[in-house]
Amino acid sequence: MMKRLLFFDIDGTLAIPGQTPSKETVNAIRSARTNGHKAFLCTGRTEGAVPSKVQEIGFDGGIYSAGGRVVVEGRTILDQTMPHNIAQMILSAMQKENLLFTLEYSNRNYQSSLESLSAATFDMSKGNSELQRILLSSKQTPMSQYHNEPVYKISFLAELQEQIDRMAQMLDNTVKVVSFENLIPDIPFIAGEVSDKNIHKGQALRRVCKYFGIPSEMSVAFGDSMNDAEMLLDAGIGIEMGNSSEQVKALADQVCESCADNGVAATLFRLGLAGPV
Repeated sequence: MMKRLLFFDIDGTLAIPGQTPSKETVNAIRSARTNGHKAFLCTGRTEGAVPSKVQEIGFDGGIYSAGGRVVVEGRTILDQTMPHNIAQMILSAMQKENLLFTLEYSNRNYQSSLESLSAATFDMSKGNSELQRILLSSKQTPMSQYHNEPVYKISFLAELQEQIDRMAQMLDNTVKVVSFENLIPDIPFIAGEVSDKNIHKGQALRRVCKYFGIPSEMSVAFGDSMNDAEMLLDAGIGIEMGNSSEQVKALADQVCESCADNGVAATLFRLGLAGPV
């Protein structure tokens, strides 16, 4: 079998946010690598925000900050932050709509209001994975300490879809606004993010494939949210988790079992990538 490049989102794909990857998922990825396939994280998180239990699985590299930073076998092959003027334009629009926002930088996140995160006590076993990730993220630094450091992307929490729509109208076509379906009725937040439209997981996936001289048709990608859209479309096989919304599932070539049901492991074995060759 020709060797493949495998790409894995973290939250809602490898593990339920706030929990560790299952033994089945860990063993399947390690088995795939033993069989000669290469595995990469492909996450909206910054490199420093990847949980240690995820790192310990063992990967050949990673795509971080939703495509802004790419590391392959210890070598950084892409490090692309958002132009300062675009970041300031986004920040201004979010402030006008009174959104809770987080500027995602390489080794720390700057957040507008830490007190608004009291909702993090809700049931983390269900609902939108990106909302959970934002509410659970650690190492938050107050905006008062932000001094125009480079930004990969800006995440936000809104109470109303109308706020997001108005913010999007203030921005030009150089940026992409993504809001994630909120599956938790009792939580008054809609999670989303704004990024440079030319920086995304799909172009980063293609960069990794080019690095190894392997056509992107030989890649397999797993995701669960709208920020995985380009990755799913650009991969040879785009696989969406069973816990995804119908909007996201429509983008994928396949839909597997949910994260809670070890969908990644089941698919790797089903495709013959894990287990005996």
